[in-house]
Amino acid sequence: MKIKTFVPAEYIEQVMEMSKDVFTKDEELEFLKSCLFYLKEGVTAQQAIEMSMVDYLVDM
Repeated sequence: MKIKTFVPAEYIEQVMEMSKDVFTKDEELEFLKSCLFYLKEGVTAQQAIEMSMVDYLVDM
């Protein structure tokens, strides 16, 4: 049985707004995937953005 996690739409909107016109398409996709992973773990949108940004910078 899989556990479903609710992610508020506002969080997803914040993440998408932040990443708009910042990255290339491929970078944006990876950044959004990373943010969604963290959001599924139960963090806030701001925390997900910050942790995903660290992931992005480490992978550069």
